[in-house]
Amino acid sequence: MRLGRTPSLTRRALGSRLAGAAAAIGFGHAAAGTTVNPSPALDPELRDAALRGLALAGYRGDPVSAAAANAALARLAETDPEAALLGQIYQLLDVRPAGYWRDDVAEATAADLAVLHQVIRAAQPVAFRYCDLSGQVSTRTVRPLALVHPPQGVKLLAWCEARADFRQFFVRSMQDLAPQAGDFSKDRMALLQGLLDKETGRGEPRVNS
Repeated sequence: MRLGRTPSLTRRALGSRLAGAAAAIGFGHAAAGTTVNPSPALDPELRDAALRGLALAGYRGDPVSAAAANAALARLAETDPEAALLGQIYQLLDVRPAGYWRDDVAEATAADLAVLHQVIRAAQPVAFRYCDLSGQVSTRTVRPLALVHPPQGVKLLAWCEARADFRQFFVRSMQDLAPQAGDFSKDRMALLQGLLDKETGRGEPRVNS
């Protein structure tokens, strides 16, 4: 008896499976007309880790996994637009762990990273003193959007009030981090979209701080 070939999964089918799994752990919402048991809200750290895992699929040398991850991120745009934007930003900038950088460069401290994770989740402005690559020190107040981990070291992506533009800051070069009063949660989606547009060349050219 001749056995039939098992049909291969298409990129869309793979994406649907991953998106369904993401919905099961708290991403987005159930499709209209379906009845499911409500899931508890996904822990912010777990949600972020899942997004970073999808974003890094393209660096693993497996085109099938990469295609499925891209399709899943595209599907998230329908149910969790913020997650979809963050996933695309991580694909561009969260390239690989900062531990790959040379040993003589200072690392971001756990205390500073804890503050930044907190203000990002709360959509709360944060102020700090910053020493840029030329050695100039300035005081900044920013709207923090995301942390990324390129080889050069952990960076904060933010809207800088002083420059009225998006900026990238090495966390290791920050001092005296101080959360500020305020809540920019209503503007967060627009800021993430503006950041993505800039990084993909659809906005103004990027200027590193």
